[in-house]
Amino acid sequence: MMRGLLIGLVALGCGPRVAPPPVSLVATSHGGRATLAAVPGPGVRINAQVAPALELNGGTVLRLTQGRMTSDSAYFAEPPWALRRQSGPVRGILRISYCRTDEALCRAVALPVALR
Repeated sequence: MMRGLLIGLVALGCGPRVAPPPVSLVATSHGGRATLAAVPGPGVRINAQVAPALELNGGTVLRLTQGRMTSDSAYFAEPPWALRRQSGPVRGILRISYCRTDEALCRAVALPVALR
């Protein structure tokens, strides 16, 4: 019985780990106005050459182009943001290009968004 319990505990510890998303969309404010911002995770830079776009379920596309960029304009130096055009839930797909700081390439991803 003890051996079975030990094998079960080892199996649980060896299961797949769910990695956090490289970028999260958060509701913020800027100058007293409601905004949406793309916040990179640790070790991640957001590519400024391809502006992040939030495709809302109703068909509207919101481009997150505000925010300081690095001196070479390659990356956002702060989370890119845009004014929030609607109140209530925000649902859609965030299309974004991000680069890990330890790699020499960028990735394009589509992340589902569901904010209240």
